[in-house]
Amino acid sequence: MGNGQKLKEILKDKGISIRQLAQKSNVPPTTLYSIVQRNTDVRYDIALKVSNVLNIPVSSICNKIPDTELSVHGEPLTISVDSPERSCFSRRALAIAKMLNQEDASILDRLITEFYVLDDESRNEIFKIMEMKHEKHDVAERVEAINAPFEQ
Repeated sequence: MGNGQKLKEILKDKGISIRQLAQKSNVPPTTLYSIVQRNTDVRYDIALKVSNVLNIPVSSICNKIPDTELSVHGEPLTISVDSPERSCFSRRALAIAKMLNQEDASILDRLITEFYVLDDESRNEIFKIMEMKHEKHDVAERVEAINAPFEQ
């Protein structure tokens, strides 16, 4: 069975039409129909959008995942890096990524995407809001989990 048929079955199981998926994922419906009807491979960029909407692992509908992979609860979490200079993820960020479940990984993907499109002023405002939230809303176990491996 090809990835198009896998996608068709997942949509059927979740009760979602191709048109609904297209609207939620911003993937043209003609692209999705073509994948399903021709039972073709799903490109990674499309699989990422679709998997975020369907809350499924990218690997369930995509065979060609870029080079750099992390395993998150047995499922691949992919961070594609074109060159070492562009790899700006700290060891701490990668360790946190390994602790995420699929739903949290999808939320993180959305946060990164939404943050990317903002101007510098808006980004700084987001950091100020986060600092205020940290004052009263940190979860002690999570703070401990991310700091423990890095304390010397």
